Amino acid sequence: MSERAYLSNTREADVERSTEDIRQDIANKEENISQTVEQIGERIKEKLDWRGYVKDSPYWAIGAAAGLGYLASWMFITRTTPMERIMGSIAEEARDSLGGLRAGADGPGLIKVILLGIATKAAASWIKNANSTSVASGGDVPRPQTGGGSTVSPGADT
Repeated sequence: MSERAYLSNTREADVERSTEDIRQDIANKEENISQTVEQIGERIKEKLDWRGYVKDSPYWAIGAAAGLGYLASWMFITRTTPMERIMGSIAEEARDSLGGLRAGADGPGLIKVILLGIATKAAASWIKNANSTSVASGGDVPRPQTGGGSTVSPGADT
């Protein structure tokens, strides 16, 4: 019986609570929540502010910037392939051998230079095609010997 009396007293107390009191409680809770969110926002801004980190430790910031710059530079460096290096050396050799012909490149000398240039281009294309087809067919390219199977003794000096 005492439980029923207690329940009826609490219900009456809840009913007696006015809507204005409920609105006031909601307003207070809303204000507390908004203050908490603002505090969290300020903390996040402080943690993400890079200027504060640079101000606190400038040498670390300079080191980090240099390291990131170094790593980023490796992404933009173009590296020559072995085929481009071979073709470059062939072209350089052809330029060196044709140096005398290019100096007197008037009249019949010009025709010789043009024909040699065409022949050099054809030879370079042939080498490039032969190399790319041999690699594509399984890589049956003769490899240089490393000297592991040499019959000459290392101490023999003639």
